[in-house]
Amino acid sequence: VGSSSKVDEAKSLGCDVVIDKSTEDLWEAAERASPSGYSTIMDANGVSTLQQSYDHLAATGRLVVFGFHSNLPMGKAALDPMQWVKMASKASKMPTFDPMDMVTSNKSVLGFNLSFFADEAEIVSDLFDQICAWLKFDRLKVPRVTELELERIVEAHELIQSGKSVGKIVIKVQG
Repeated sequence: VGSSSKVDEAKSLGCDVVIDKSTEDLWEAAERASPSGYSTIMDANGVSTLQQSYDHLAATGRLVVFGFHSNLPMGKAALDPMQWVKMASKASKMPTFDPMDMVTSNKSVLGFNLSFFADEAEIVSDLFDQICAWLKFDRLKVPRVTELELERIVEAHELIQSGKSVGKIVIKVQG
């Protein structure tokens, strides 16, 4: 988690180990928690963590990339052209993964973007049904949900960008 205020929430959702990046080094703590590496690492950060995520996989491990949070300009700075230059610079530092190493270590890198599943109704429907079954049988816990009216959408964006939100933020649209 990115701040101490999120530790209890993560534990309440069933996490065995919670690493608070604001108080300890992520990768040192990850190595203590699992010295032989991880079978799966889900990485939404991007260039700031991808190489280390791959390096901390166990043999036969899978790195699943589904976002690039640390690559993108945030808040009002997103309109600053220099932020976009910095984003391009970060993209140039994106790690590459050696196919020979991947074969010999049995590691995989997978990536997806939910936006591209719009035309995959059958696949998404099957996945949704699986999630509903997990929820029904209490095999999946839902994080805290903060609901805000549409009129408070600016506040919602500020909350997300502050890094202080916990759980999910839902915008309620009347109509």
